[in-house]
Amino acid sequence: MVAGRSLGRAALSAALLLGGLAFGLFPDEAGRIDWYRAQIGVPDRLLAHAHNGTTGIYATTEQGVLAAVDADSGELRWRQLLGEHIGALQLRGGRVLTQSGANESRVRVWDAHSGSLQWEFVQPPPARRAAGGAAAFVGDSEDVVAVAGDSLVRLAPGRAVPVWELRLNSTGTYRRLVVHGSSAFAVGERADGGGLRVVEAELASGRLQKQYDIADGVALGTGHTLVLDAGAHGVYVLWREAKSIVWQIHKLGLTRPLWDMYHAKLLQEELAPEDMLTSTLAELDSDSGSSTGTPRFALTYTKDRARKTVVIELIATSDRMDMRKLTVFRSDGAVVGGSAMPGARGAAVAVRTSGATWSVHGDGARAAKGEFAYAEAAHGPVVRAALYRTAAGSTRVLVQTGGGLLAALGPDSSEPLWVRDEALAHATDMAFLDLPPPASAAEHAAKATDPAVVTSAAARYLLRWAATARELGAWTAAGFGLLEQRDKAAHAAAATTGDHFGFHKLAIFGTRTGVVTALGTQGGARVWARYLAVDGASVAIEHVFVTRRCQPLGDAPPVVVVVGRGAQNATVVAALDALTGAPLADGRLRPLPFGHARAFVLPAVGDDGQQLVGLATDGAEPRLEVWPPTAAATQAFCAAATPFFFELGDGTGSMRVRGYRAECPAAAGTSLTTTRAWTFDLPEGEALVGAARYDGAQSTALLGRVLGDRSVLYKYINPHLGTLAAQRAGRGGVAVYLFDRVSGRLLHSAQHAAARVSAAHPFLATQTENRIVYQLWHDEIPGAAPARGYVTVVADLFESDRADVRDERAEFSSLDLRLPSVVMAAFVAPEPATALGTTRTASHITTRDVVFALSSGKLLAIPDPLLDPRRPVGALSADEQAEGLVPYMASLPLDPRRVLSHGHRVAGVRRVVSAPAHLESTSLVGAYGLDLFFTRASPSGTFDQLSPSFSKLNLVVTTLALAAGCLLGGPMVRRRLVARAWA
Repeated sequence: MVAGRSLGRAALSAALLLGGLAFGLFPDEAGRIDWYRAQIGVPDRLLAHAHNGTTGIYATTEQGVLAAVDADSGELRWRQLLGEHIGALQLRGGRVLTQSGANESRVRVWDAHSGSLQWEFVQPPPARRAAGGAAAFVGDSEDVVAVAGDSLVRLAPGRAVPVWELRLNSTGTYRRLVVHGSSAFAVGERADGGGLRVVEAELASGRLQKQYDIADGVALGTGHTLVLDAGAHGVYVLWREAKSIVWQIHKLGLTRPLWDMYHAKLLQEELAPEDMLTSTLAELDSDSGSSTGTPRFALTYTKDRARKTVVIELIATSDRMDMRKLTVFRSDGAVVGGSAMPGARGAAVAVRTSGATWSVHGDGARAAKGEFAYAEAAHGPVVRAALYRTAAGSTRVLVQTGGGLLAALGPDSSEPLWVRDEALAHATDMAFLDLPPPASAAEHAAKATDPAVVTSAAARYLLRWAATARELGAWTAAGFGLLEQRDKAAHAAAATTGDHFGFHKLAIFGTRTGVVTALGTQGGARVWARYLAVDGASVAIEHVFVTRRCQPLGDAPPVVVVVGRGAQNATVVAALDALTGAPLADGRLRPLPFGHARAFVLPAVGDDGQQLVGLATDGAEPRLEVWPPTAAATQAFCAAATPFFFELGDGTGSMRVRGYRAECPAAAGTSLTTTRAWTFDLPEGEALVGAARYDGAQSTALLGRVLGDRSVLYKYINPHLGTLAAQRAGRGGVAVYLFDRVSGRLLHSAQHAAARVSAAHPFLATQTENRIVYQLWHDEIPGAAPARGYVTVVADLFESDRADVRDERAEFSSLDLRLPSVVMAAFVAPEPATALGTTRTASHITTRDVVFALSSGKLLAIPDPLLDPRRPVGALSADEQAEGLVPYMASLPLDPRRVLSHGHRVAGVRRVVSAPAHLESTSLVGAYGLDLFFTRASPSGTFDQLSPSFSKLNLVVTTLALAAGCLLGGPMVRRRLVARAWA
């Protein structure tokens, strides 16, 4: 008995001790609930610069970003979001010089290490169009000469006005500026497009020295012109005019060409005239403002159907400058580039996509070569190559692909030293793919619950327990770290396998660079990528549609269809396996024989279970093309979805929206004729500045809104609702129209007399259920401080303005509509937004948040009660309190607790998307633009899930300890009860 009591106490002590164990962090959740990727975009200019023992790569991009990347690791050091075209980039002594802006020109000097702004000069908009953009340092001083606006100016730090200014009077577009000796030379295209013009100004005073024309019929940056700085020997311009076989060379400061360069003399071999016309120039010395005195360039030509490249050096002889051939090499299928480092000796690097090899030529003893691992099918061909050296003197090759990949190569490894994939900075559309559940869950669904698969109830019971045991074993092994060493196949399978809660999906992006990429929503790892091109030109992808979902019990793969435009604006459609990115059918892309005005998913499914896609052709009489282009697909569409209506003409600048009805063909075919169903003409003087429609499939769990007195205000649910925003010319003001997209009928309009829409102040809108939220810039906001800013307008649509009144018809028809009752309210936005989105959940029971992507980089979720247009002004009545209304306030709060992005600055967001998880409380929210961000949102709280900090081990140990205590304490309790009964 004593031994039993001691054993019971020991078990209870052990249970209490183990029950106190807790975990502070789950490693598998780090970077999975939310993740962030900072990007710079595809570079249009790259320079390497060594300063204070470190080397950085400095880039300007099409997105208006100036960025510094670590040359050894590829990590982003810093970036500046200028938001405008950057026309010049130069590096000198730890300083970065940029010129940007097309209207208001800005010249800035940055610290190369930290990216901080040292000083800035702003040239106000000129009376005439700007004359290009260029900038250069003046020697070793801190002064700068720049083409800013329509002037050539000299600037000095600390001065609010230029040292001097020379008006260019719109004589040309000057995009190259060279400081040499006592002069500054601006080179650019003439205003009439007839050739090149040179402006020479005295560096000290800005006095015009010369202004003259050279090189008829050519332009800068075309492969037929080159500017070479030979230091003390002068600055030279090389060019070859159209249909000419002679290269001409001009020294700036003179008014005539200095001499001609003949292919035979330079190359020391005879070329046919047609081969001479294929020769092009490439600069090997970076545009740095500094010179080695003997600049080099590359000339590529054709000889006997083979491409060759010769490295040429410009040298000084006793009486003139001459050309010297250093080396020649075969360059078939190669991209040739030069040095990216200022002041470095020019050498040529040739990178071949086919075979994945690179080689350096004209670099003397330090010439190098190597191979690299590269998937052209995922990222496209190499389109740019450059050389740089690290602080330790190692040779590196920087390559850029057509799909937007940036990578550094070295001679000691075939694997890239680092990689930056910038394709997603140019994403144009995105779709979510629900992944198949884990194998055990699929087996449970297929066998344990289907009598047709396993007829015996006992067998189904055993299978269910076997599946549960496997899951428990996998969970236990993962919990104790026994599954950390998994092969690549297991990782790949996990990347394309969902979870029980629906958190893990694939986010499939289409980009303007031709890349389709799938990322896992847990962690953001890339699952697959595919580069799409037709005849060597990348496809600018516009739409991404998931047309067949995952089928856990079937063999057919999920399908994603992308629609884009190739060369000459031709329509290109591609179908890919959504889990692997592998092309379906024969894998070859072919342009369709028409251009499309709009693409959309059709409400019909083909024989293979794939949803059909419709393409409305452009032209005065559009047709509806069904994809896949088969007669069976067209017949399936005609049988399931006709009559079918669509609208065209809702693009910016349009003054008329047209609705069409598709007519099924009498004979077998894939093309449907259309007839004009309606026309929505805007009032005279108005033009569209924005439009919105529902984003994806919509559903609702609540048909009405319960008021405080228990009556119901029924929602107006119209799946064909569309929103148009039109701006009046001259008088100003913006009108917002709600219309039906099937019948073309106007449902409601709102006038905003003080509103204005422009590129700087766009119209943004999002639609969900019976609510439309849009944002407009207002030049005047009555009663607000400041008196101008952004206004968020919310409109809720109800079937009637009276409670308990609803449309009792069993079927909804856009051809027989009742006008909705619209309740609207306006709020002053906390900050300007760049995109709006709405959270979505599985059953739409959870309230919806509207997500504002703010210009400051925050993602702000505004809850439904704060956007309710029925918020009363003043004190709440008893019914309003019972309904849960919040008193009206003019300004929406910027609550830090509602910022989904936490401390991240998500820059340049163009779209906010969401998808439901399997848990009703949770919505998956993503934002893409320049940056990427993904997170989970729970607008009504996580009411259907345990906290991530909940210890399952504690629960198991506590349950076992209680069971053991019951087993051990039971006999003692029974003996005590017996003894008490006998007492």
